[in-house]
Amino acid sequence: MGSRRSSLTFGALAVWLLALALVRPLSVDESQYVAATALAAKGLLPYRDFAYLQVPLQPLVFAPLGWLFPDHLLIAMRVVNALLSLATIVFVYGAARGIGARQGSALVSAAMLASCQSFIWSAGIARNDMLPAALMAFGLWYFVAGSARTRFVAGVLFGLAAGTKISYAVPSATIFVAGLWTRNPAEWRRALAFAAGVAVGLVPAMIVAAMAPRAFLAEAIVFPGTAPTQYYTSIGKAWRLGPARFLQLLECAAIGPALIAAIEIGRRSWKERWWDDPVRRALLAAVAGGLISAILNKPFQIFYLLPALPPLFVLAPLLFSGKRPRWLSGAWALFAVVGLVPALAWFVRAGSGGAPALDADRRSAALAAALRDEEVQGSIGTLAGQYVASVDPRFAAGPFLYRTRGFLSSSEAREWKIVTQDQIDGLSESPPSAIVTGVHADSQPELEAKLGQQAQALGYRPTANVAGFTIWTRRP
Repeated sequence: MGSRRSSLTFGALAVWLLALALVRPLSVDESQYVAATALAAKGLLPYRDFAYLQVPLQPLVFAPLGWLFPDHLLIAMRVVNALLSLATIVFVYGAARGIGARQGSALVSAAMLASCQSFIWSAGIARNDMLPAALMAFGLWYFVAGSARTRFVAGVLFGLAAGTKISYAVPSATIFVAGLWTRNPAEWRRALAFAAGVAVGLVPAMIVAAMAPRAFLAEAIVFPGTAPTQYYTSIGKAWRLGPARFLQLLECAAIGPALIAAIEIGRRSWKERWWDDPVRRALLAAVAGGLISAILNKPFQIFYLLPALPPLFVLAPLLFSGKRPRWLSGAWALFAVVGLVPALAWFVRAGSGGAPALDADRRSAALAAALRDEEVQGSIGTLAGQYVASVDPRFAAGPFLYRTRGFLSSSEAREWKIVTQDQIDGLSESPPSAIVTGVHADSQPELEAKLGQQAQALGYRPTANVAGFTIWTRRP
């Protein structure tokens, strides 16, 4: 009976998460991840061949989608991320069972992930959030087994997660520190085994970074650390960089059961000295590491809370044993319902205006047909990489690098194959086959207009308009 209940629950969650992938509003963030995956599918590498503003594993892992679904890559990546979010829930359930939680409690707790705002936001978008979350949750499943061998495997998975999204390096570090916070030599050995695994898991990312170390440092380290501050200051939203981001973090946690879970776990762990148990101490450290990672990011964004959620909901079932006040159970249910409200709004909008992912797929198909009619062959300069199958590698980072000023010198832009609004010499020396501008979800009209002006200055002329996009070509 319990196994059947679990299967039905996971099946219902799969339907929910896959539906989210269709109705979740489009995001400009998807431009760089879809473009990077398409370029990796052609054998190109981050940093060496195109700009990538994260650590490198996501496009390499997702590259087969570019081979299988070259004309539907946005939807394919969204679907895979939805499946990865389901895997995250399953692994959290398995880890909770591994620390002794009852089956029903573990199932309820894991399912509650799907009502947390940060989780829902990330589950249906073509970004690099769910792959590291699934790797972390898988690592927690191995971690709770307790032996040095399983801790090593857990470390490898955490290292791979950190090689996909650097935020996951912080929970890895806090888990290691928690493992050393003891006088037990056996625990020290297990902590060192975990650290060794993390080092091994980081090797693939380090190899890719070592192929173009200066570009890696500028794109994946310096840019995320400096560019958001410059951008939000320039658009008059510097307030988001200060203490207000802590309130935004609390708001994000309160939309869903994450906040009430953190409060109750904090209270119970203090009262019952959970940190005396090495596994619980490590899980608490992982939650703390995820929160530290979220706090360090300026400004705070919804997806930054995600690394704290898997270990939080591995621990949460321990709260459900024994008699509980009815009001507390009601509060948990209320938070869970509140967490579903934003997603339900997506379904309402999709019911009246169509599913955003399907609409994007139709626009991509129309744009591809128009490019064929214009006899465009080769790479295309665009800030909308989520709609264009053959993005020029110099535009791989979408609008995020293009909108910068003074970030790169002319020689760096040429060497690293990057175009910014103040460094376009590379385009005149080796022009793309066409340039595409237009209005799409979360697009920045001033940047699209700037790119159109530069296309005109380079001798391109608007030759077609389709699905809200303008195709710029130039004839010999």
